[in-house]
Amino acid sequence: MHVSFFERETLDTSAFIVSGFLLVGILETLNRYVRILSGLQQPHVDVRCCWRPLANAVLAGKPMYVRPAVDNKPPLFELLNVAVAATGRYLLVFFVLIGIVNAFSAILLWRICAERNASRVGLMAGLLFLTSVPATGGTVINVRSFAIAGILLALWFDHPLARGVTIAVAGLFSQHAVFAIPVLAYDGLRYLERDDWVEWIATFVAGGLGVVAVSFGFVYLAWGPASFQGALYWSFGAAKKYTTNPVVPSLIGDTSRWLAALYRSTIKHLFLLVPAAAVVYQLLTERGSKRVLRSTNAPVVTATLLAFSMTIPLFVRAYRAYWLYPLPFLALLASIGYQQLFTLGRDEFSTSEESRPRADHDQPPARGQSDDFLR
Repeated sequence: MHVSFFERETLDTSAFIVSGFLLVGILETLNRYVRILSGLQQPHVDVRCCWRPLANAVLAGKPMYVRPAVDNKPPLFELLNVAVAATGRYLLVFFVLIGIVNAFSAILLWRICAERNASRVGLMAGLLFLTSVPATGGTVINVRSFAIAGILLALWFDHPLARGVTIAVAGLFSQHAVFAIPVLAYDGLRYLERDDWVEWIATFVAGGLGVVAVSFGFVYLAWGPASFQGALYWSFGAAKKYTTNPVVPSLIGDTSRWLAALYRSTIKHLFLLVPAAAVVYQLLTERGSKRVLRSTNAPVVTATLLAFSMTIPLFVRAYRAYWLYPLPFLALLASIGYQQLFTLGRDEFSTSEESRPRADHDQPPARGQSDDFLR
């Protein structure tokens, strides 16, 4: 059976794919950087009004999270923000970082699938993700790109400690990453015996809490108790005011603007939403679910749950930027949908993914085996 160039797992092909993703990711963000330098665009409003002034204030000796150096982002992002400002090339360094992080998310999508013998699905998912990033504002300086990379890295890790650490890192860039925690926990527990659940959860939670404690502890040691209290307030305490603001386009606030914004954004993402919805519909039907789960080893069920959970921020604020949260998981589902569309009329796909024997569904899958059978 013919095996395509991208399905051969060699050092050369892996380096080619990684280099390609990095090139696309960095070019996307540098394009915006050049437009800013030429005066065609301005830096994002958060950069102008919040993040750069905060970083400059901290570098001038002001304590973080105490006025004037206040912002509602968690400590890891603010520490990175200050570190980037210290380089003296704030915009350039940040745009390169965002490009690398976006590319890293695409690479993770590919690797998550490739290690389950679904390399082609993962490759297409990574490409769909990267080409959709500009439409969600993912090429500006933002926290969401870092959070998404952290969520995907947590999904890539099997060990509960590593998974807990990485999802905590994601949450310390953007609080919205917490919506992925239940799905990541479910994904880790689903094949374990019930007797092992407590140990897994304890390790997962300990890893996450450890990162949170270290981050906030660093703020306390570096700038004192006032900054520590400010970090707690702006990271967690201000959430109620943020989510219940009556004048923003949200389910709680201005619902007419919320519906209009959701409609406009939905139209832009139909090329992802339609095939993804088709896959989800098949998962919800008995015959359809069997077809989907036979067709690919990609983590279909986990991706579906993450796609739904990471749309929750859109109910808080229907900003186009918040579409970046579910974007990688919609891209993965859309990739599966397109693969099915391209092979319509065949019972099985003519790829090496389907020629390999399936593992016993009652046993925990190893890397390279399917891990998403409905239970």
